[in-house]
Amino acid sequence: MTEISYEKAHILIVDDTPQNIQILGKGLRDENYSIAVASSGKEALKAVEKFLPDLILLDIMMPEMDGFETCRRLKRDPKTEHIPVIFLTALADADSLVKGFEYGAIDYITKPFNTREVSARVKTHLKLKFTEAMLQQKNTEQKELLHILCHDLANPIGVTKSYLSFAKGKPEILSTRGDTMMMALDNALDIIELVRKMRVLDEKKDQFHLQKTGLMKTIKESLMVLGEKFSQKQIEPVVQVAEDLEVMVERTSFVNSVLNNVLTNAVKFSFPNSKILIDAQKSGDFVILTIRDFGIGMSESLLGDVFDISKTTNREGTHGETGTGFGMPLMKKFVTAYGGSIDLSSSEQKDNPEDHGTEVKLVLKIG
Repeated sequence: MTEISYEKAHILIVDDTPQNIQILGKGLRDENYSIAVASSGKEALKAVEKFLPDLILLDIMMPEMDGFETCRRLKRDPKTEHIPVIFLTALADADSLVKGFEYGAIDYITKPFNTREVSARVKTHLKLKFTEAMLQQKNTEQKELLHILCHDLANPIGVTKSYLSFAKGKPEILSTRGDTMMMALDNALDIIELVRKMRVLDEKKDQFHLQKTGLMKTIKESLMVLGEKFSQKQIEPVVQVAEDLEVMVERTSFVNSVLNNVLTNAVKFSFPNSKILIDAQKSGDFVILTIRDFGIGMSESLLGDVFDISKTTNREGTHGETGTGFGMPLMKKFVTAYGGSIDLSSSEQKDNPEDHGTEVKLVLKIG
């Protein structure tokens, strides 16, 4: 785990007494913190709209809006609820302290200030905040690796298992589908190697090795792996992609975690006997790969959450298919690592009976 650094942590001091701000500000600047100040609760709420501090030192006794109310509003807002608040107070009675904790404060410092105490308490709570953030990041990384192993690895193994099952009654399938099974098993081994690489990349904060990759070839590979899913719902993929078009990607993740996820979702939410359109066009130094289905679509609220790993976005497909809901955040991570971007648009069937479905645009660098 990376060593925690407190340098340039942003601290907001909220106090209506200039002398208090001066004392606190000087002591904390000497510790190399970046300091912002507000002289009232209202000013503090305006300040956090422009930037999010790592910690807030908040005076309780202020005119118009006291520290309790300011803290209550901060903790009510999802954008600021995670910011640790330390109350500055001359109120030493137990009721006031308990009230402060009930409103969401994590600690208090009594006046007059002892600068060494202030420094120690600030450092302790910054350490707790940054450690929690690092643990959350580590947890996210573990979820990503688990998703790749449990979800993306299932596709090539599933293909191989299906053909071997068919081969029990028709041994000739082994000769006619041998190349497909070999490709699927190679994909499975590549996914395992990708997981190993991702662990190294996360620890070293390195970058993926990108290479020129034939776009049409990877689409064909993905469609071959997912062929059974398309067949089960009798969905036709309509592909219009030039054979010579190349993009800069990390091939294993692009096929198994990007294309397979987009196409799996497209099939999952499409109706039987429908089509999925796959198109690619050059645009300057980029290729825009568009995948469009005509399924049930997504609501605006779901569109806003679909790339947020902390939100639950899993839904049943049109045939009751299930999933983890984790594929889209992971897909965005990979596409961003390639230097590309994703644009997502959708229209729900219940709102637009004649024109519904989801369109995913992957913007990728030309190879």
